[in-house]
Amino acid sequence: MNRISGVLKLHYRDKWSWIYIPAIILFFSFGVNLTVSFLVSNQEDLYTGGISSVVIYIFVAGIIVVGKTFPFAIGMSIRRIDYFIGSVIIGTISSAFFTSLIFLFAQLEKQTNGWGTRLHFFYFPYVNDGTLLEQFILYMILFLNTFFLGFLISSYARRFGRKGMFLGAMVFLLIGSIVIFLLHHFEVWGSIFSWFASHTAVQIAYWLMPFTLLYLLGSYRMLRRAVI
Repeated sequence: MNRISGVLKLHYRDKWSWIYIPAIILFFSFGVNLTVSFLVSNQEDLYTGGISSVVIYIFVAGIIVVGKTFPFAIGMSIRRIDYFIGSVIIGTISSAFFTSLIFLFAQLEKQTNGWGTRLHFFYFPYVNDGTLLEQFILYMILFLNTFFLGFLISSYARRFGRKGMFLGAMVFLLIGSIVIFLLHHFEVWGSIFSWFASHTAVQIAYWLMPFTLLYLLGSYRMLRRAVI
């Protein structure tokens, strides 16, 4: 437990990367969009994708965290399992923080009719159609999945290096191209869109949970064998 606490302290030293920078990005984007909403006609609802900026940042944070901290942690005789558990905990805490932040502002946005300008920055129909608990769960799953996908990529890069990353990218592009070709060839796009339309946002989010667990398992196995 002491070693895990050491990993948490190692991550927590970098408050800018975990808290301040993503918060600045989120609220700067919100400020810009809110200003625009005051300047343009507000006869219709104004939808913006600015909230995606913090989601992308969390993904990038997952990618860079291993490269920044793993060699130092191992050099300090921290066990790989302790580093993994500590990183999972800090990623979960960060995800919970921004989930709570976005959830709170989404409710404020709804109550104020889009801050008085009909702006939809935090609150969206369909995404926020469920209960308050379902809305919170949806954002939490999204952030966890995004962070640990980035964490998996960084663990893969640490395990296999640049050549492995290049080969992995080529294999991913090849498989992706084949899948898209088959979907187009057998004309199943309509069925896919219908499936998404027949499920709520939180129901779709639940399908991300098995992938998140696979990201965690894959990350752990690669960090066990990663070179410093």
